[in-house]
Amino acid sequence: MRIEQLQHIIEINNKKSISEAAKTFFMGQPQLSHSVKNLEDELGYKIFRRNRIGMIPTCQGKEVISMAREIINSIEVLKSLSSGEANLTGNFSLILAPGVFNSFGGLLIARFHEKYPNVNLALTEDIGISIVDKVAAGACLMGVTVWNSNYDETMRKLLDQLDIAYEEIIQDDLCLIIGTHHPLAAKETISLTDIEGMTIVDYRGRYRNLLRNCGIDIAKNEFLIVSNREVMKIIIAKNQAIAVFPRFFFYNDLFFEKGLLNYRTIEKVTDENKMKMHLIYSKTEPLSYSAKQLKKILIDTIVDNCN
Repeated sequence: MRIEQLQHIIEINNKKSISEAAKTFFMGQPQLSHSVKNLEDELGYKIFRRNRIGMIPTCQGKEVISMAREIINSIEVLKSLSSGEANLTGNFSLILAPGVFNSFGGLLIARFHEKYPNVNLALTEDIGISIVDKVAAGACLMGVTVWNSNYDETMRKLLDQLDIAYEEIIQDDLCLIIGTHHPLAAKETISLTDIEGMTIVDYRGRYRNLLRNCGIDIAKNEFLIVSNREVMKIIIAKNQAIAVFPRFFFYNDLFFEKGLLNYRTIEKVTDENKMKMHLIYSKTEPLSYSAKQLKKILIDTIVDNCN
């Protein structure tokens, strides 16, 4: 029995798929299958069985995986005490909302790799409820998602039902995003009536209801639906449309740094509607020592760059 085999079965349990778990370890599916079979042969019983949703642990497999997590976590702590945190190893998957990914993904990877060069960190991007679903299914270790303060109670109830822990990282304003030469750029504060009749970029068709809830009469606006944030920013920078977006989605953004885009507060909306960024992870499995370090670096990276 090798430490790598314990890491293998933990990741297969997380991903519910040998092929997906193999990607984490940069190895082929046959090689990973062979590793698991050798461990099963050594133990004398099956660790996994296959059903319609993927690889599911047997009753004995659940016990093995639980013990494997404890062993790996203990080894991580011992390594941090004996030879320094830089020698910690592991494989983590983190899924971020699009704006979070663009604003903080690069900073997070750089900061985490500097401190833990031997830990593999895989970052992916997704939206809304899909992030929640993947964390609930064990497809990723943690996720960072964003919701409006009006949906606080609904989201918290949903996460509680799914046994998902949630920690608020930061909250920020909903602002008007405009090009430098847009007619509204001359105003410091925007009213709801200023926005009426304007062409609005709606990212993936997800912001129309949000605008309606903010008191904007969307019947008077034309909408451009885009599925790419870079395209959205180009349209706005060319003064062809505006957008209402959380301000923290544009931190560390070249369009803003070069003065091609600006944001303005919106009367009532800025004060009464906040966008909240949350870190989510499963309650059913305790976070390992390395995972706790990832969590701390993630939160510190976002908070430090938003202040």
